[in-house]
Amino acid sequence: MRWIRFHFLKGSRQHRSRIRAWLQAHPRISGLLERGGCLHVDEFALARGIAVGLFVGFTPTVGIQTFMMLAGSLAFRANFIAAFVVSNVSNPFTMAPLYYGFNRLGEWLMQRLPISAGPAVDTLGDEIAHETLAMVLGSLVVAIPAAAVGYFLFLWLWRKFGLRLPVLRLNPRSVSGDGSRRAGPPEN
Repeated sequence: MRWIRFHFLKGSRQHRSRIRAWLQAHPRISGLLERGGCLHVDEFALARGIAVGLFVGFTPTVGIQTFMMLAGSLAFRANFIAAFVVSNVSNPFTMAPLYYGFNRLGEWLMQRLPISAGPAVDTLGDEIAHETLAMVLGSLVVAIPAAAVGYFLFLWLWRKFGLRLPVLRLNPRSVSGDGSRRAGPPEN
């Protein structure tokens, strides 16, 4: 397990340094993301990120998914990076089958639920509105339970495998005798 983690992290060091450099060059955005909880890494923030990512990934929102994930991450103090990674459940290869399935499920639900049937579909605009409503209804029926299951499944797996986040160790020279941290960079 340690070998896999080492090789995985070895390849991502370069990407992490680019992200850190970009965040340091944009302090307002970095501050907003940090205050909003989008960059927090703990088990609950990661689980909320997975829930937000699954919800947005299973909705027909191509083109605005990133903005929706950012808004959801800020609203629920979820980890944005986890949401972004998990939202790839809907990608160019899976999009057509997912949207077709959402449409069929929505059509089936609209026939069985007591939804007021509007006037007969006469024009192309009415047909587009009907199909869009069916697809949105079908996607929400899938997205809401998927987000809830993803949240609880992640927390269960986290605890089952006893995962722990690495503890940041302070440089002993940066801590004064009374245990409080001194201002300024650590001494070398």
